[in-house]
Amino acid sequence: MLRNILFIAKKDFVYSLKEKTLLIWLFVMPIVFFGFIGSTTSGFSGNSTQKTNIAVWEAFPGQTEESPIAKQIVYRLQQENLNTIVFNEKNDAEERKYHFENYTRKLWFPKNLQIDFDSGKQIQIQYKSTASGLTQDRDSFFIEKAVYQTIGDFLVFKKLNADAEQTNFDEVNNLPKNLELQVSSAGEKLDIPSGFNQAVPGILVMFIMMIALSSGAQSLFLERQSGVLKRMAASPLTRKEIIMGKWLGKWFITLLQMIYGMLIGWLIFKIYWGNHIVSIILILLLWAAFNSALAVLLGSFAKSEGQVSAIATIFSLLMAALGGCWWPIEITPEWMQSLASVLPTGWVMDSMHELMYFGGQITEIMPQILALAVLSVIAFFSAVKRFRFF
Repeated sequence: MLRNILFIAKKDFVYSLKEKTLLIWLFVMPIVFFGFIGSTTSGFSGNSTQKTNIAVWEAFPGQTEESPIAKQIVYRLQQENLNTIVFNEKNDAEERKYHFENYTRKLWFPKNLQIDFDSGKQIQIQYKSTASGLTQDRDSFFIEKAVYQTIGDFLVFKKLNADAEQTNFDEVNNLPKNLELQVSSAGEKLDIPSGFNQAVPGILVMFIMMIALSSGAQSLFLERQSGVLKRMAASPLTRKEIIMGKWLGKWFITLLQMIYGMLIGWLIFKIYWGNHIVSIILILLLWAAFNSALAVLLGSFAKSEGQVSAIATIFSLLMAALGGCWWPIEITPEWMQSLASVLPTGWVMDSMHELMYFGGQITEIMPQILALAVLSVIAFFSAVKRFRFF
């Protein structure tokens, strides 16, 4: 029995490698995707030293220079590593690459900011942002901090210059710091992966699924349409041997994709797979087994090549995006993190991040491994039940 299964798997594997399109997707496209996605997501972790831009709208030209309060708020924003770009009706109408509305973060100063402040009236400063998740929380914190610091600066100025008629924060800004806060990590700093550290494992997970569902399912569908499976059913081979052989053949293809992707990640993109590489390989083997079973299942019930291609592409891309293959799931909104926690792609990516970047141990990802193993078994038996020879 085992000999027949291996014979079918070997033939299926070798036959698949004769397809030029498959070879391109196996060996060329991963490098392209690793490079493109890795270079475009290098700043997603939030650890970049590059300043964040914030557009500040003056109610009238020169407000941030003439109004001490507005000027001090801008100063405090700059101290929080924010790059302030000041706009007003005059300069925003000029020909320039970016206008006020083009910015992700926008802050509006009211017209009577200084007058209302001096008279003790309540002031409303408007802020809008299209950022989300941790980035939005961080930006809001910096802006609130800048406003409260400005109020504190004003109180210090009044204490030093009780009789002053004009507010000038220069003296306050140049005061020596009597209190210095030293901050250090209580343990090892865990940085959210970005760039190639995120892209290579994530895209590899996506490609294992995509290769299995597209090439694997389509080859099985074509064999069913051309009568190859029907002739195999008439041979001395048992139904179980044929199904397991086909599944194993698809698994060999995904195994080749896994080995190649990990080697390319290490040699070209300098990915360190961590001290738990054996555990990572185990996770990817289970992931490959699950998708190989899905390929057999899809190839059995599909009614056309177009249906196979559409389902494989849409399902793979959707699962990759929602599971954290394209970007670190840790930077996304809570609802998306919750969704990823119930998706197979989310289990794989969470396990790999934990082992590669967050110092986790194999015991910490056992729930994900068990869930993936159970799902693989369910997918396999579903494929066996739905398998069709014609």
